[in-house]
Amino acid sequence: MASLLNNIWYFGIHSDALKAGTLLHRQICNEPVVFGRTVSGRPFALRDICPHRGIPLSNGIMKGEELECWYHGWRFSTDGICKAIPALVSEDPVDLSKITVQTYQIHEEQGLIWLWLGDKENIKIPAPRIPIVGNIHPKIVHELEFPVNIDHAVVGLIDPAHTPHVHESWFWRRPHERTDKEKYFEPSCLGFDMVSHRASSNSKVYHLLGGTPDVKISFWLPGLRIEHIQTGKNYYCGLTVCTPISPNSTMTTHIMWWSMRWANIFKPVIKHFSKTFLGQDQKAFIRQSKGLSWNPPLRLTGQPDQQAKWYFRIKNEWIRSSEAGRPFKNPLKKTTLRWRT
Repeated sequence: MASLLNNIWYFGIHSDALKAGTLLHRQICNEPVVFGRTVSGRPFALRDICPHRGIPLSNGIMKGEELECWYHGWRFSTDGICKAIPALVSEDPVDLSKITVQTYQIHEEQGLIWLWLGDKENIKIPAPRIPIVGNIHPKIVHELEFPVNIDHAVVGLIDPAHTPHVHESWFWRRPHERTDKEKYFEPSCLGFDMVSHRASSNSKVYHLLGGTPDVKISFWLPGLRIEHIQTGKNYYCGLTVCTPISPNSTMTTHIMWWSMRWANIFKPVIKHFSKTFLGQDQKAFIRQSKGLSWNPPLRLTGQPDQQAKWYFRIKNEWIRSSEAGRPFKNPLKKTTLRWRT
């Protein structure tokens, strides 16, 4: 079972899915969360359980700036304080301010809503901000649930060796097209970067940007992979983020930005290929989960698995530093890795 990181930002939901006056349920790190947006447009997040009878608050409705429970009409402010109980008579001496729902600190930017899981009085790192894309909302957002824990989902996310097998496609790569790769890596604040390099010649889709694209790939805790491709003024940015749902389930969301106006015309086609690509990963995780049900011993081998080893190393250091009450210090060093893919 994967250990879950505390005092860190997790991806919650994309902004366009949360319209004004709506409520949406999510489960994050085995906790029920209701995301809402008031009529005036302000987002919030509460624990998705009414303190009266335990019904999910996400079954309720927004009444202006307050959330009303579906069961008995109890109303709560966005900071989790009970504001009204319709069944009470005026003489009933109930202090509503003592009836509360747990709240979560959230941050909305770039069309994404992040949720802080941990001590709200001890937020020492900013919410993730995706480089290059500015403040525009994503062009495409697609999510799929993987039946594995966060560690297996992340290791699959940053694994270069599965690509020509799991993602064998006419528009991507085939096993017989495997070539030697050499990539240079540097540590970052919360992870590591595969520094900017020329796109691989056997990655056909990259060349849609024109010219010879430069590619930079970054990984950040707790489970973010950012791929930035640049050719002159044109860019593509893909964020794939893993959010733990439960001990054996992970929501993986793929988010895309681009600068090319012509690509907007082909948005339905791009979305289809994105769903196909992520669906191939989902198929692999469904099959992997069958083997993992036997709790087999596993091993990470050679340089193709080095990024997975780094993930566990920085994750364990995050846990140790949090328990010791000291700042996190990335233990990784600059290095070069080689593999065939």
